[in-house]
Amino acid sequence: MKLVFLHFLNLLFIGNGRTESQPEDNVPSHPLDRPNTQITTTAASTKIIPAKLLQDEYLDRETCGTKGFSRLSCQKVFCPPWMRCLNGECICKLPYQCPKATKPACGTDKREYRSFCQVKALGCIKKDVLFSHFGPECKSKLFDCSLGPKNVLKVERRNETFLICGSRWTIAEANVACRNVKREEKGAEAASVVKHEEIEHQSGLSKRCIHVRCTGEESSLAECTFYKTDNTDTEPTIATVNCYNRIKNCTNFEFRCVNGKCIDLNRTCDGTNDCGDRSDEVCCKKCRPGGFHCSSDVCIPNQAKKDGVMDCIGGDDEYTEESNVNFGRSPKPESIPTTEEEIIATTKEEVEAARKAVSTLECGISNYTKPNSTGVRQKRLLGGHTAEKGQIPWQVAIDDEGEINCGGIYIGGCWVLTAAHCVRPKPQLYRIKVGVWSTLKVDTYTDSLPVENVIIHPDYNPSTYQNDIALIQVKNIYNLPECIERTPSTASACVPWSEYQFKPGDNCIISGWGRSHGNKKVYTLKWANIEIIDNCSGIYGPRYFKGMECAGTLDGSVDTCQGDSGGPLVCKDKSGVSYVWGVVSWGEKCGVVGHPGVYTKVAHYFDWISFHVGRPTISKFNL
Repeated sequence: MKLVFLHFLNLLFIGNGRTESQPEDNVPSHPLDRPNTQITTTAASTKIIPAKLLQDEYLDRETCGTKGFSRLSCQKVFCPPWMRCLNGECICKLPYQCPKATKPACGTDKREYRSFCQVKALGCIKKDVLFSHFGPECKSKLFDCSLGPKNVLKVERRNETFLICGSRWTIAEANVACRNVKREEKGAEAASVVKHEEIEHQSGLSKRCIHVRCTGEESSLAECTFYKTDNTDTEPTIATVNCYNRIKNCTNFEFRCVNGKCIDLNRTCDGTNDCGDRSDEVCCKKCRPGGFHCSSDVCIPNQAKKDGVMDCIGGDDEYTEESNVNFGRSPKPESIPTTEEEIIATTKEEVEAARKAVSTLECGISNYTKPNSTGVRQKRLLGGHTAEKGQIPWQVAIDDEGEINCGGIYIGGCWVLTAAHCVRPKPQLYRIKVGVWSTLKVDTYTDSLPVENVIIHPDYNPSTYQNDIALIQVKNIYNLPECIERTPSTASACVPWSEYQFKPGDNCIISGWGRSHGNKKVYTLKWANIEIIDNCSGIYGPRYFKGMECAGTLDGSVDTCQGDSGGPLVCKDKSGVSYVWGVVSWGEKCGVVGHPGVYTKVAHYFDWISFHVGRPTISKFNL
């Protein structure tokens, strides 16, 4: 017997369920596809270059050229603890917004700060304050760097002067050095070195050198890791500084960094921050040798994989398919210190501690334990898969004057996310039912909560389903700090902040009490696996707007249906955390071949959601 899971989300505005697709008239036409050429403009002329000449196996040039992503683009990367994500960009925090720390830090202004994060936050705002060293001796100048003969880099640490050993000097360290000593934001031309014998007779140069390792995003060499000193006569090369200060038009064989620096195309997508602003690593179809590819199309250094710090926004670098919690560490490359004794100074622990302090939100984790199965994935089931109790703890039911016609998603605090077409701005009409498995009976953990407020997106268009998203605030009737108590059947889903956290082809889960095959009513919670489908403008034309997402199967075998509106499309990242990627919105009836369901893309509305519910309520990272 063939198995079918039909669910579609078209509830008539307010309660009756919409089962027809939105009207096609009076809708702006869809933009035309780009022609197969790219126009490159220079000061002298405009030159048309065939697209095939600009194709790159690794770099997504169109995305890089149009989006301007860099190390400050929180759509792609984590913001450091002294910054927060706003409108897709990392912006400076005020120093008092940094988390508490146990180790005081000193700035180059000779002032003592509560933490390394505070120094960085102030430097982010004022630009003229850099981290110097950890306190409390801030009145003394315990770190400095300067240039000697032949642009040799000299570092003074706690009254000792060193040169920088050149054997492990890379463009990452060179970029930081240029920012530090020359205030050159474009960084270095290259990781330049000089042979020891060329400088050994120069007076005033130390006979000792020290090794340094940077990520390339530091403002000062003082923030990097220093380890292992050597005599200069045993070190073949010594690091020098050759900063990039040119203004030029990049050639067709170069990549133009967001900061204006030109680098060779073969230096992109290799896990190394050549640009200095990381723009050469954040729009990559795949990585060259030396780089690890994050699912958000970012390349990070191979040595960052399984180092205990999550660098990919989806956790790809720390978690494996076999385990979502316990993970082993891969061997560290020879160029990185492997014992604490080798490390002389580092800020890594402080950065990690600050990151953990602002990443304490618990969401997207279910208490449900999957029972033993045969390992055979069932794609269809009449009426869908019947969920186990507690399997989908963020699923809520919206009681509309005694009837359940829509679902919602609990996102933390007193807040539920749903579709705008499910509700009216009349809170007295609704109750939110949490911990619901069957709509016909009350379980141990089922609760019904009165509604305090209904917030519909101000730009919601009921004719086109644009901005089909709404927030419901329940009353905190139990006066709990978390508002809604976490139980085996109730937990919040995480809210995605980036539209790049999941991609077409990723497998996600839909759930609800919507109509099944034959328009039969469903009383027990159902779920099904579906995939995110690439841009559906080719299917729905001008009816498919920004902020919408397609998911399902093109053969129509799995879909959402009447009664599922407002419910969740939830995707799980590599770390095992579940994010509400979509809200059931509309579609071409239920399960029509070639017409997958359309969902409101939640990440597109992160700033709107956080404005109303408060960032601490939903921000797992980038707070």
